[in-house]
Amino acid sequence: MKKISKAETLRLDHVSKLYGEKRGVHDLSFTAKAGHIIGILGTNGSGKTTTFRMLLGLIEKNSGHIYYGKQELDHQDKRLFGYLPEERSMLRDLSVKDQIAYLARLKRMERLEIEMALDQWLAELKIEQYRSQRIIELSKGNQQKVQVICSLIHDPKILIFDEPLNGLDLDNVILFKNLCLKLKQQGKTILISSHQYNNIEDLCDDVVYLSQGDCLFKGNLQQLKQRSAFRIFSLCNDCAGDFIDEAGVISVSREGNWTTLKVESQQAADRLTRKCLRNKITDFRCETVALQDLIREALDGRAG
Repeated sequence: MKKISKAETLRLDHVSKLYGEKRGVHDLSFTAKAGHIIGILGTNGSGKTTTFRMLLGLIEKNSGHIYYGKQELDHQDKRLFGYLPEERSMLRDLSVKDQIAYLARLKRMERLEIEMALDQWLAELKIEQYRSQRIIELSKGNQQKVQVICSLIHDPKILIFDEPLNGLDLDNVILFKNLCLKLKQQGKTILISSHQYNNIEDLCDDVVYLSQGDCLFKGNLQQLKQRSAFRIFSLCNDCAGDFIDEAGVISVSREGNWTTLKVESQQAADRLTRKCLRNKITDFRCETVALQDLIREALDGRAG
């Protein structure tokens, strides 16, 4: 991996944004390091897009500071950010290559530089054969790929992907995730929002979860999972009957040949493990909670 420089760290420090009397984002602080993928998560209206727009300089914050390295972010470097907005907008009658080249010129790229990068990214996202087709003639998934290329063509240091998986089938979700991991290895800072938590969970180093403009929780995802009281205990259906009424079991679900028990603590999971071993059951596993469980836990805590 590329050596990470502190000069490439993006940091929000007590940032707030109001829309009249309505709170967009309140007192938000987090750090996004180069070579890291950060999930900016939350429901619609939680403040994700507001956060992205402040980072990009599209709207002004009301208070707080945004730093890149040791300096306040000034948005003079047109190539610093690459942005894939949730609202897709392209010139539908342009060809793929002309659409990408148009946006690349806005990022002050030269013609030869554009041509070389265009060839690279069309091949990377497997749409070389569509370079001369009009945008309107492409499938939704391939239109999405074009927009991804538009966000990458100028080799930005910071990438903001707002709901990038919308419109992608499973093969292209995998392609996009592999692309993110490759960009991470190159030292890019990647901020990504998605409602498809199961698809981005294995990508994210850190997460920031927003609710009604407030940060409900943030931090390293694996550490957050370890700190959660709950554990997920799974074993085969044939063996599960004697376990579902054990102390500490909160909920039970079944999928295929597996029964999954959500338990209230590591101690409860340890008791289930010992019971499996006493009964010579070897086909079981104990895991930390999923991202979705962390979110539910935080929302339940807020409601309580």
